[in-house]
Amino acid sequence: MNLECSNGSFYIRKDTMTIFVQGTVNGKKYKRSTKKKVSSEAMAKAWIKKNNHKAMDTLLDILGIDKDSDSKTVSFEDFGYRYLNATRGKRNKHTQEDYLRIFRISIVPYFNNFSWSDFDSLTLSEFYNHIREQYSYDRSKRTKNIINNILETAYDEELIKRNIVRMKTIRDHSYEPDAPNTEAYEVSEVKKMLEESEGWMKVFMELALKYGLRVGELMGLKWSDFDLERGFFKINRNITKGEIVESVNIKTNKNHLREIFMFPETIHLLKSFKNFRMSDEWIFVSKDGKPFLNSKTITDYHFKPTLEKIGVPYRTVHAMRRSYISIMTQSEQIDKKEIQKVVGHAEGSRITDKHYNLDCLNDAQKQNKAKEHGKVFNALLAIA
Repeated sequence: MNLECSNGSFYIRKDTMTIFVQGTVNGKKYKRSTKKKVSSEAMAKAWIKKNNHKAMDTLLDILGIDKDSDSKTVSFEDFGYRYLNATRGKRNKHTQEDYLRIFRISIVPYFNNFSWSDFDSLTLSEFYNHIREQYSYDRSKRTKNIINNILETAYDEELIKRNIVRMKTIRDHSYEPDAPNTEAYEVSEVKKMLEESEGWMKVFMELALKYGLRVGELMGLKWSDFDLERGFFKINRNITKGEIVESVNIKTNKNHLREIFMFPETIHLLKSFKNFRMSDEWIFVSKDGKPFLNSKTITDYHFKPTLEKIGVPYRTVHAMRRSYISIMTQSEQIDKKEIQKVVGHAEGSRITDKHYNLDCLNDAQKQNKAKEHGKVFNALLAIA
């Protein structure tokens, strides 16, 4: 490694009686504690006089720089790309492209002039805050995971001497999730959507509102996924940003691959719709007979116009999934585990309540619910 270093020197911090070392490496000035404490200034002066010739070596050792090794010349940027490409087998194609995009746009520019010795826990914490000021909770968390994995691998490869990701400041860091900003459709609106929608959009809303499917799962449905005689269907694939991914190949903790048994009216609707199907393969297709590859097309040209026609305010397609979970949860008659099985949440996941259990009842329904609670309460008092 070609290093440009000053001679370096030791000095004493009188407030803590600790010996520090200072010097310049490749044009950047550093001051670091040696963690050596002395009882008097005279002792400090004697120690410094004896060891001053080793000041720069001490500084380089603290910074984690091996001045005699050529293996440490790899740049952070090159190593980061190498890591992401080497581990791409853990991710699907869409996720891998997103990882590379985050690294290129958000991480590399911030650490553009950094050498491996510049990384420390406070620098990393400052980067976390910088990212959170610009991006959402999920985006910030993904960015944090990417750089943490790169730095941990760099430590394993001995590019840095300290595993800063395991330091207390970093281990204690966490992001506060965003407050959910997607509303659920009210029960009266759901009723209107199910009763007054027409054509394939009626089937689309039926499956979204009564089974809480993800948008990509709806787009990926095929007739072969349904057994209308036995009354169930399987979620076998997901379509995201133009990519069709089979559920068995989705490398996340989401339960995309699952069976869902249907309500009788859904079976009847699908049997009727099948007689007028626009494709023998896909349930929902565009004008050219191919599946929708982008949810925005459905939203802008089909979903929004349908809501406008029937007089229901638009609250996103995803809000239908939230509506199903909220309605079923607030009914207080369906076990949460059963709801989680249907929508593909892990059993016991807190996400079900934290982001999906939204208020979707009107005043009359809330009043009736209160009356039922009152009956239970008073019945217990009666037997006391």
